[in-house]
Amino acid sequence: MINKKTLKSMLSFSENQHPGPSFIVIYIATWLAWHNQLFSHFINTQGDFFTKVSAALSAIEDNQYIVVLLLTGLIFIVRLGANYLSFKSKELLNSADDDFVNVRDDQKFAKNTDIANLMATLTKTQQQLAETRAREKKAVTDKNDAIKKLLSVQHELDEARADIDMLNQSKAS
Repeated sequence: MINKKTLKSMLSFSENQHPGPSFIVIYIATWLAWHNQLFSHFINTQGDFFTKVSAALSAIEDNQYIVVLLLTGLIFIVRLGANYLSFKSKELLNSADDDFVNVRDDQKFAKNTDIANLMATLTKTQQQLAETRAREKKAVTDKNDAIKKLLSVQHELDEARADIDMLNQSKAS
């Protein structure tokens, strides 16, 4: 049997197709394709429009209505078959979804530890988040303290340089 993925792809392909032409349009297109000499004689004949039309119609030896009708019927049956397969695919997919829902309904009354496991994981994650936030806050305060210490040392160094410059100027004078 066809797997569900292939079935969905076939279904989406057939749903995205434009509606097919009617039986009469298919018949006319098939007739024109079958009697293609109509066009070639119409184009190649010299004269006015009516002369071209009469020459093109006389070029068709036998107007093969039955063959064209059979070809049109074959094309139409193929199109109906494709529509039928599309319908059966939809029906099968819908029944597969119903089976899944029924299986889930049976599991409602069984003991389910998924929620307990999920809550335990959520609590553990919250604890880890709180610990991480505390570590981050401590790191930020340590960084700020180091910056303050560095700035105070820089300020003291600047004062010492200024004092040294003043002593050098007083010695020079």
